[in-house]
Amino acid sequence: MRKDFLRNTLVALPIIVSVLALTINLSQARELDDIRAAIKSRGAKWHAEETSVSRLSDGERRMLVGAVKPSFAVQQSSQTTGSSLLSAPSGTFDWRSVGGTNYVTPVRNQGNCGSCWAFATTGALESYTLIHGTFSMDLNLAEQILISCGGAGSCNGGYIDKASNYIRATGLPPESYYVYTATNGSCPADTTWMNFTDKILAWKWVTTNTPDVATIKNALFTYGPLVTTMEVYSDFFSYRSGVYSYTYGSLQGGHAVLLVGYADDATIPGGGYFMVKNSWGTGWGEPGGADSGGYFRIAYNQLGSVVCFGEYTIAYDASAPACTYSISPTVKSFSSSGGSGSFSLTAGSTCSWSAQSSVSWLSITSASGGTGGKTISYSVTANTGTSSRSGSIKIKDGSGNVVCSFSVSQQKRGK
Repeated sequence: MRKDFLRNTLVALPIIVSVLALTINLSQARELDDIRAAIKSRGAKWHAEETSVSRLSDGERRMLVGAVKPSFAVQQSSQTTGSSLLSAPSGTFDWRSVGGTNYVTPVRNQGNCGSCWAFATTGALESYTLIHGTFSMDLNLAEQILISCGGAGSCNGGYIDKASNYIRATGLPPESYYVYTATNGSCPADTTWMNFTDKILAWKWVTTNTPDVATIKNALFTYGPLVTTMEVYSDFFSYRSGVYSYTYGSLQGGHAVLLVGYADDATIPGGGYFMVKNSWGTGWGEPGGADSGGYFRIAYNQLGSVVCFGEYTIAYDASAPACTYSISPTVKSFSSSGGSGSFSLTAGSTCSWSAQSSVSWLSITSASGGTGGKTISYSVTANTGTSSRSGSIKIKDGSGNVVCSFSVSQQKRGK
C-alpha cells in the first residue's frame, strides 16, 4: 500500500508543479495587464513588459530591494561642508558620455540578495575612481568585501551611509579578491586585499528627507554619479523603457541605485527626468552605454511622490579635505573627592564633531559639539562607593564614528 502511495505521489508531483507554474504565470500575466491599464489611464510615459525580474516570485522580488533608511540623528550629523556646488547646465547631462568618455562601469546583477546598497555605493566608487584616479573601463570592484567585511549590512539590507564610511576608511579591492556570491559570506582571513583598494576622500549628504531637482542636478554635475534611494512598488519590476512614474501596485521596499544623468524635457511631468543605473542585470530596463539593459529613466516629479526618489542622496567628494582629530591629554586620574579638568581637541575648521560621556558621574561642562578645535571641560563627582571606577568622553566625527576617547579613572571612597 505504501508503494502504491509513493508511486501515485511521484506520478502526481509533475502535474502539481505544472499547475502551480501555470497559476503563477496567469497571475503575472494579469498583473502585467493591470499595470499596462494603469499606465494608460494615468497617461504615464513608460512601457511595461515581462522582464527578468517580473517573472520572479514575490519573495524573490523582495530580495531585490534592501536599502535601510538612516536614523534622523545620523542624517543630521553626517551633513558636511565642502566645495560649493556648481550650476548644472540646462538640457542634458550624462556621465556615460562626458566629452566622449564613459565614466560609468557596466551594469551588475545583485542576484537573490538584498545588496542593492552595496552595488550602488560600489558603483559610485568605481565612477569616482574613473573620474579622479586611474581610468580603466575594466574596473570592477568587490561588492562582496563590502557585504562580508563592511559592517554596513547584509543580504537582508543595509545602509548607504555606513557603506560609504567603509569605502572612505578601508576601500574596496578588485572583484578578483572576493568574487560576488550573493550571500553574506565571511570576511577573508587573508587581508592582502587591503593593499589594493580604491577609496574615496570624503562623502556628504546631498539631500535628506526633502530632495529637490536643482540640488540633485547641481551635485550630480559637481561630484559625479550619486548614490540615491527610492521606494520600489510592484509595477517597477515590469519596467522596460520610457520615463518611469508610479502607476500601480504595493510597496515592496527601499532600494539604492546610482544616479548618472538628467535631461530637461517640458513634455515630462516635473519638466524632465533622471537617468539611473540599477543592479538587476541587463534583462531588465533599457540600454545605456554598452549595456543592453539595466538602466531606467524616472520623472523629476517622482521626488515628491510615493516613490520618494532622491530622498537620501550621497555624493563622493574628491575636493573636500579629509578630517583628522586628536586630543591632548588622553587620560586623567582623580581621587575619590572628584574635581574638574579639560583637554584640547584639534580638528580642521570645517570638521564637525560631538562629545559624549559614557557615565553619569563624568559630565561635560563646556563645548559638547561643534566644528574645529576646542577646549572641552568636564567635572567628576565624588565617589562614595567602595570600588574604584572608570569612564570616558567619546569624540565622534560628523558621520557618528568615534575618533578619539578621553579616559578618566577615579579611586574608591577614602582614597
